[in-house]
Amino acid sequence: MNSEDPGPVSSGASLDLISEQLARLEGSGGSGSFVTRGSARATGLCIEVRGVGELRLPVTSSQAEELRRVARPAPFGWQDQTLHDSTVRNTWEIARSRVKIAARGWKATLAAELDRVRRELGLPEGCVLEAVFDKMLLYERGQFFKSHQDSERDDAMVGTLLVVLPSRYTGGTLRVEHKGKSKSLHRLKSQATELSLIAFYADCRHEIAPLKSGHRVVLTYHLHLGESRGVALPAVRRTAVETLAAHVRAHFETPVEKRWSSQEAQLPERLVYLLDHEYSKRSLSWGRLKGADRVRISALCQVAGQLDCECFLTLADVYEVWDCLPEFEPVGYWGREYREVEGGDHTLENLIDDSIELHHWIDRDGEIERSAHSRVDATELCFTLPSKDMDPFESQYEGYQGNYGNTEERWYHRAALVMWPREKAFLVHAKASPTWAVDTLAEHPRNATAELEAKVRSLVPSWTSHALRDEKPRFFAKLMKVAERLEDSEVAADFVRPVGVEHLDTAAVRRALARLVGTHGEDWGRTLFACWTERERWRGSPDWLSWLADVCEELCAGEEPAGPGLAAWLLDRETARAHERCIAARERRPAWLDLTAFASEAGNVAQVLAAAARLGDHELLAAATGSLAARKPGSPMLLRLAVLRGGIAQAPELRAFLVKTELHRGVVDELGELLSQPVRDPNDWTIEHPLGCTCGDCAELARFLRSSEQRRDWPLNKERRRHIHAVLETHELPVSHTTLRQGRPFVLQLRKLRSLFSREAAYCKALRRVLGELKVGRDRR
Repeated sequence: MNSEDPGPVSSGASLDLISEQLARLEGSGGSGSFVTRGSARATGLCIEVRGVGELRLPVTSSQAEELRRVARPAPFGWQDQTLHDSTVRNTWEIARSRVKIAARGWKATLAAELDRVRRELGLPEGCVLEAVFDKMLLYERGQFFKSHQDSERDDAMVGTLLVVLPSRYTGGTLRVEHKGKSKSLHRLKSQATELSLIAFYADCRHEIAPLKSGHRVVLTYHLHLGESRGVALPAVRRTAVETLAAHVRAHFETPVEKRWSSQEAQLPERLVYLLDHEYSKRSLSWGRLKGADRVRISALCQVAGQLDCECFLTLADVYEVWDCLPEFEPVGYWGREYREVEGGDHTLENLIDDSIELHHWIDRDGEIERSAHSRVDATELCFTLPSKDMDPFESQYEGYQGNYGNTEERWYHRAALVMWPREKAFLVHAKASPTWAVDTLAEHPRNATAELEAKVRSLVPSWTSHALRDEKPRFFAKLMKVAERLEDSEVAADFVRPVGVEHLDTAAVRRALARLVGTHGEDWGRTLFACWTERERWRGSPDWLSWLADVCEELCAGEEPAGPGLAAWLLDRETARAHERCIAARERRPAWLDLTAFASEAGNVAQVLAAAARLGDHELLAAATGSLAARKPGSPMLLRLAVLRGGIAQAPELRAFLVKTELHRGVVDELGELLSQPVRDPNDWTIEHPLGCTCGDCAELARFLRSSEQRRDWPLNKERRRHIHAVLETHELPVSHTTLRQGRPFVLQLRKLRSLFSREAAYCKALRRVLGELKVGRDRR
């Protein structure tokens, strides 16, 4: 197999080949280095320090002493903090405000050096590199700065320039690292009389080894790269581009199975390449790419031109969780046991979880697109620098915690190039922003239905999962309007599937639904609702019944018979479901004297009855209320009362019907019988309440509750005590239950509480109020 014909490979292999080919481009023309060094004569540099006067070069020991008197200990940045710690940074700093550099002689020398720095760092021809003075540093014997990365204080900052003034010293080696490579810059003999100018990218880690003797004086500059839209990307060898194009083509032509997905293998839609260097929102642009990134992005853009793909630059937020191997130390007399060193180092072992989110999209014209955030799948990702080899902007280590721990979470700010075939542009944009997709489809010409349906059909496989990210009513209303223009019933159903019953609370959505049912038929509507309500049931929320009446009314308002037919089917089905919930509720034992025990089930029934009343379906109303009215064993009066109260509160037409039913009369009679019983005697401590459990301990507990005893000490083991605790708490009975931890087994102490009387009095008062309301409603009919 030759280099220009990679042959049939899997998409994962294609990604590896793409990464390998891009890695080979480092060091090719235009890629540059991560650090550069040069020298210049010091005759043109004139420096004056307030409190010291004009510096004579080379810097003498006496001048260094004077500089130290006006200096202060240098701080360092850590995330968003400025800290002082001499174990991390031990050097002197002279503030910018004290230093004056004469521009006349220095300007030309600096300009020439900046042009050299631009070339050697691989920055594009024609861009403007500006050096912004930051401060002066003084290193004396023993002083150092541990490995660190400079803070990018300006979005235009791309690097750091160090101008080491001529002086005599030993040690103080500068070590610069990037992408696993490092370069050590020792003192040169020429530095005794000449300036040494060292520049490196801002995302490089670097450190200053301790000075062994003498003094080292440095001017530090921030390197800013101006916006340069007209700057062309560097040329790349034709053979390299063709090889890369073959690998990218293989990637887009090889079906892949996505992780955690049950869908069949599909062709990749995108290629995402993570850049080596770091960029901010303002510094990311085609004209500000750094080092090898320029060459690689140039090659990928040429490939995009060959394969008719679109390209975007974007920021990438990377999150990773790593399994770690902590540092251990021996303990004990013989040192045969080990424990984790608190605050010690740890080694990354295995990647447990990760995610990448793209945002801030820039097209090839340099325009910023308002696109939503987009997740990256492993089947579309390649890189030449793993994130773990970079410094995270934030990390959190969790030590061993028994059944979890020894993990580190890491967050990185990276950048990426994203590429996709132009023919898939709509699908890619739609997945990133469903709102954009619906807006675009809504603007589609009305005489191009076939093309509209083709675009919608391309969305179908993953449309529901992506569209559900948008919960705005406007989005779903517009989606339904687009669906009305679809002639294919199956495509229309797939397109509106994300709407769900939970979004039928909007009148515009309900009207569009009625028109769709009129177009595609009652069976189409039944299938759609079966899908919608199955999803709603899986979510465990029947709240959509609040607008069931509005949905049914809208369906019946149309001229086509499919609407009223679907409304009747919905009513029958929801009535059956509400009945099932009531049967299930009868099996549940409510808390003692709880008027709200069946509020949820009763509310569902009341909403279905309100819909039937709105449509004038008196036959369904009569059947439903007749079933509820019958006093059956195990049918709680509180359930019937809750349904009746909920229905009366729903709507005037339902209230008018209910007050004439047997359900209303039966509940009023039951309440009257209950309230006619004598008030509890102050010495009556009996509690009648079904516990719903047939075990021996619950039978014994029930006997205690029905008895006149106020207390009981009950020796029980732990599991039996736990069961009695749970029963008493579930039913909210007025009985305290504590454990006396003496003897074996421990003793469960049960004590009936005086709240028994006050809670029962409050319950009877509430029932009298409800009875009065029901009688008033009956008298007004």
